[in-house]
Amino acid sequence: MNAPLAKEQIALLMSDSLTYQSPVVEGTDGTVADANPAPRRLLQRFGAVISGLTTFSRRRAVLQELSSLTDRELADIGLSRAELSQVFDPRFAESRNRDAAQTSFGHAASA
Repeated sequence: MNAPLAKEQIALLMSDSLTYQSPVVEGTDGTVADANPAPRRLLQRFGAVISGLTTFSRRRAVLQELSSLTDRELADIGLSRAELSQVFDPRFAESRNRDAAQTSFGHAASA
């Protein structure tokens, strides 16, 4: 005899089969770790790939926008066309900030 099941009963029966719960292992020193960390690492890698693609897309849009500026407009913001490929390099930003700080310090000292 097959009795019909209520939605709540089906949801309770299916929740265990649809979710993956990694077994937990307790070490001899009392620490707790996943017995199978592979799913977590896979999700972390997937998240890193998505983040990288998003970052790449944003950077490409910024470079396209900067490339569309005239040389005069680039000079107004302190860039040259040759420096556009270095805009996202942290060392480039550090050197620009250091140069700007030295320049503003030199102006303050001469004033």
